Amino acid sequence: MEKPNLKKFVDIVVDTNVLVAGLRSRNGASNALLYKIRYSNALVLHLSTAAVLEYEEVLIRELVPSYSASRDILWFLDDIIAASVCHASIRRFRPFSPDSDDDCMIELALTADVQALVTHNKAHFRDLPSRGIELLTPAEILALLDL
Repeated sequence: MEKPNLKKFVDIVVDTNVLVAGLRSRNGASNALLYKIRYSNALVLHLSTAAVLEYEEVLIRELVPSYSASRDILWFLDDIIAASVCHASIRRFRPFSPDSDDDCMIELALTADVQALVTHNKAHFRDLPSRGIELLTPAEILALLDL
């Protein structure tokens, strides 16, 4: 596998499954990535309204019964939003993914012209590399950037 050409400061979109994994466990690359997004200048997370709504819906559905109150999820999202670049206008590219819930992440990645989309499910984003966007797992991006 060829090593992706990533700049020192990397613009990224993060798939919802990475947030779920990062909040379920304090161990592992997903949690480390969330920490680096919030407290490092090396990663620039890009967000849209659709992406934030997807994050909120899935995090509350997946984590609230066993993890925390929904207000904790909303505080986490507020913190992530404050550390991100938010896009008010997104270009439409639908349909694109085999999972329609992932289309908002694809549209965001293409609109924001990010270097990478970070996910645990590369199959849902298989067309992005042909458009110049790397598909990386949390562990891969942390290793590539030596974070």
